[in-house]
Amino acid sequence: MLGRKTVKAFGVDRRFVHLEFFRLTAPRKGLGGIGDFVALEVNMRPAGGYTPDMMDFAHSTDVYRIYADMVAFDKKLLPEPAEHFYCVYASRKDGHTYARTHGEIMDRYGACMVMQEEMPPMNWPQMGRYMYTAKLRTFGETEEFIRWVQG
Repeated sequence: MLGRKTVKAFGVDRRFVHLEFFRLTAPRKGLGGIGDFVALEVNMRPAGGYTPDMMDFAHSTDVYRIYADMVAFDKKLLPEPAEHFYCVYASRKDGHTYARTHGEIMDRYGACMVMQEEMPPMNWPQMGRYMYTAKLRTFGETEEFIRWVQG
């Protein structure tokens, strides 16, 4: 609801929108009280990194095609996806000792893996050096995937 109100306040129509909010854990003068949401970013673009790809994987769709159809042909209906998944990203950073090798991760999750690669060096501090992105059926499976990759 907060995102929809923000989009309406900015008069955003026919474009990607990427909003980030945080919830206050302590009262902050000029911002709000405990539990209030505060906008961190309001961007008129897709979320960064592989987020659009993850939307595609999770919903068996093509968000850029949907966007192009909306802009070029005034289509505003989303296609009904054939299947829904959870798309999850887990990464590994230098300086950590991990319990499992890359080979063990691929042996266990290779059939679910939609992307895995070494990230560009400029992304290592924030995104990790090596990333794994998988398409899974349940939220519980996503939690297990993260524990397995990062354990």
